Amino acid sequence: MKDLITDAVSKKISSTLEGLGGAQALYGDPVTLDGEELIPVARVRVELSSAADGEGGGDTAGGLSALAKGSGGGNASAGVQIHIEPLGVIRSGKNGPEFAPLRGAVDGTQ
Repeated sequence: MKDLITDAVSKKISSTLEGLGGAQALYGDPVTLDGEELIPVARVRVELSSAADGEGGGDTAGGLSALAKGSGGGNASAGVQIHIEPLGVIRSGKNGPEFAPLRGAVDGTQ
């Protein structure tokens, strides 16, 4: 059962990131500001949640099909939240490309 759940969650995360545009969700198209080319950088965070409650069950001697015919009841739910936060830009530095964090960004130091 654990493998089924892990596989389902992995597929959901993969399809969600594909839907966001893959790496494009992290790195935006280059923009030019005051003659300098900047590449926007963001962080994508995926939060998964689930809940279940209930009681009772079926005849465990009959395998999964018997469990599905159990006498108990319950509820289950699952959710996915996606957060995209701008972090900074990549720009040309003295020794090549460098990351410049946005002021007030979660990981920014300025």
